[in-house]
Amino acid sequence: MGSARLGTLLLWLAGCRHPAALPPASEVAPGNLAGMTLPLLPSPHLRLAVEGDLNGRPLPVVLDVARALSAVSSGCWDEKRPAPPVMGSARVPDVSSLPGNLRDWPLVRLSGLRVGNVLLGPRGMGLTGERACAVTLGADVLSPYAFTVDSLRREVSFEKSRPRAAYLAEVPLPGVETAEEVHALELSREPVGDWPLLAARLTQGEVVLTGPFVLASREPFSRLAQGAAEAQRLLPLETAANLPPRAYLMDSVEVASDVGVAPLVMEAGVGWRNPTTLGRLGPDVWGRFRATLDVQGNTLVLRRPRVRSLEGHQRCARPDAKGFAETFREEDCFALHVRRGAGGRTAVTGAVFRDLPEGGRVHLEPLGEDGKPLTLTCQVGFSFAPTSRGVTTQHLMPWPRLLQSMPECAEALQSVRGYALALFEEGQMPECPNACVFVHQSSTRRTVCECQPTPLGDTLIPQRSHTPRPPTKKERELEPEDPH
Repeated sequence: MGSARLGTLLLWLAGCRHPAALPPASEVAPGNLAGMTLPLLPSPHLRLAVEGDLNGRPLPVVLDVARALSAVSSGCWDEKRPAPPVMGSARVPDVSSLPGNLRDWPLVRLSGLRVGNVLLGPRGMGLTGERACAVTLGADVLSPYAFTVDSLRREVSFEKSRPRAAYLAEVPLPGVETAEEVHALELSREPVGDWPLLAARLTQGEVVLTGPFVLASREPFSRLAQGAAEAQRLLPLETAANLPPRAYLMDSVEVASDVGVAPLVMEAGVGWRNPTTLGRLGPDVWGRFRATLDVQGNTLVLRRPRVRSLEGHQRCARPDAKGFAETFREEDCFALHVRRGAGGRTAVTGAVFRDLPEGGRVHLEPLGEDGKPLTLTCQVGFSFAPTSRGVTTQHLMPWPRLLQSMPECAEALQSVRGYALALFEEGQMPECPNACVFVHQSSTRRTVCECQPTPLGDTLIPQRSHTPRPPTKKERELEPEDPH
């Protein structure tokens, strides 16, 4: 079945206006990504972008499982380094295009692209008009692979695609208490565009909306089609008068029973052009887990630590050598990962694997070169809004704007070589309402934070509108006439 779908993609590409311009099949994929593990580029929200190299020029390489044809932006070239000539064009499926969900792309023959130590060219790629230099790898490159995204370590690992039966065999049997929950969800395929689909159930108050969503890996936020939302009378977030909605606050988004995120702000898909789907599900949903995406194997595997409620508190499993739940402790619900990068940059990721009904604050202990605690006047930690388990956030320490707003603390943090988990406190931090990193300066009692952006682009938690939606024209026609 998977080879048939790959053949469909090749037929789309064979529909190019100048098919002879594409590189020969022997040159399409000389490199092999299987067995590679690459760090994701630092970002507060989970974003599937790794560092690549185009003829000696570093650039981000984005993984997009819902894109049929890989692409390179025109911003990768200038007057001194002219772009390769356009060799033709290809009409390929595109989830955001009409009519027929097809789009024409100019084709160039790209050479010299490396991801990690693997050379992926020369190959035909679509050329976009984006000014920033970037490459997007689509299904034409990614389909032979399954890749696992570790949201805590912020890295992606590639392996060869496997049949769905192989993943089902790894799901623990009922009654066997392993340290991890494992959910092997089935992916379907859109009949025309062939992009992967995942069923989800959205809840807002008493309204429930269930249907297929495009499984997305490029954009960090999930999106709900405006038409479907209005048909179910879902209330949007507060917005300016006479403007279309910008986002919807859902009480929960589930991909299986009790498997999902609660709550979740979803982008409003104004003009969502794919009539067979309700929108897209991004890393803000499946990224709450250690996720394996195998589109050719029709499977999405979600893993997370097993949780047990004891005396009104959730405790997380600590695995033994064989992967079974050895103990359940509250401290095992919190995790920290520190990565030292090029130029002395330190990326720090915090994760909470239990529910946070009131939000929470995780304080960090800075460590020196010898691994011993440092005494600083600036306190560091993560803050989290009320949310379900699996939330992560990653930040550079110090982050760029801290140098401007609190230079003394930024300078002090330059000497830090690592961090350790310290104290956890229930409750939100008013100054940092979302998933954030914060620095508190004791001498001035100031707190500065960097927070994950929302689909609205700000750092405040938006509130759902309680203003009733005006009735549609059809609904007005059905209303009884005023007897007066």
